[in-house]
Amino acid sequence: MPDFPSLNGLRSFEATARLGSMTRAASELGVTQSAVSRALSLLQAELGFPLFLRTKPSIQLTSSGEAIFVELRHSFDRMRTLLARLRQDQNAYGLTINVLPTFALRFLIPRLPAFKAQHPDMQVDIVVGEQAIDFALDAVDVGIRYGNGDWPGVKTYRILDEELVIVCAPRLLEGRAAIDPGALRPEQLIRHTTRIEAWPEWFENLHLPTPTPAGLGFEHFFMVIEAAVVGIGFALLPRFLIRRELENGALVIASPHILRREQGYFFMCSPLRRSEPKILAFRRWLQGELAALTAEGRPLEM
Repeated sequence: MPDFPSLNGLRSFEATARLGSMTRAASELGVTQSAVSRALSLLQAELGFPLFLRTKPSIQLTSSGEAIFVELRHSFDRMRTLLARLRQDQNAYGLTINVLPTFALRFLIPRLPAFKAQHPDMQVDIVVGEQAIDFALDAVDVGIRYGNGDWPGVKTYRILDEELVIVCAPRLLEGRAAIDPGALRPEQLIRHTTRIEAWPEWFENLHLPTPTPAGLGFEHFFMVIEAAVVGIGFALLPRFLIRRELENGALVIASPHILRREQGYFFMCSPLRRSEPKILAFRRWLQGELAALTAEGRPLEM
């Protein structure tokens, strides 16, 4: 009995179990039904136990067959995804970037024409996401994420520290130069629902009691920005995302206290592909853009 059964038999079994019919499996595999039947018979002989119950008219799996099918289906799906990505990678001048939604809207998209001008032949695709990226499976070349940089199996480069400033619409200051942090009411604090720890950290840094934020909550920074602009309340926002609003007066910095967090923004890619020319080109361009932005942003500190 061989240690590992034939791949032809496994392919025939996976297709038959998934499609529920040897006829449909044969059609998908481009062979005759009798060829599928022979492959399944040989597979069961190699394994030494049955994979199918002897029932008609439908195909039913034994418990062993079901266990093997679950693993095979998962493995085959991964292989199909990998092959699709590898075929896509044959276009060496195509770059797919998976990026945080607000980072894409507020920072990356306005600057992409400059990158495209430097690489006119490169096809650039932007997709948004916030979950961990599996570069072995996902059809993505590079990613931009927020966190501690400890994603397993990924090469990361810290590209930007996060500095949160408290901002509001000008009318909420009521003529004052800054707000009194201790006087902020819970219902005035706009909540970022995926950064719930930000307000407590800000108050703790000031050695003040931490109120429980009770203002409206929003999932993404671009929503929080809009809520602050229309005067819903006070918001803690990364300064680099609101340069436009600070410059045109739609938002004002309401306190000189800045929350500098341990987490930051990271460029990430497969460690096996970090030296590919297109990935190197985008990373170096992005780091240059962020370095220039950071230098320009220093005068915004109060």
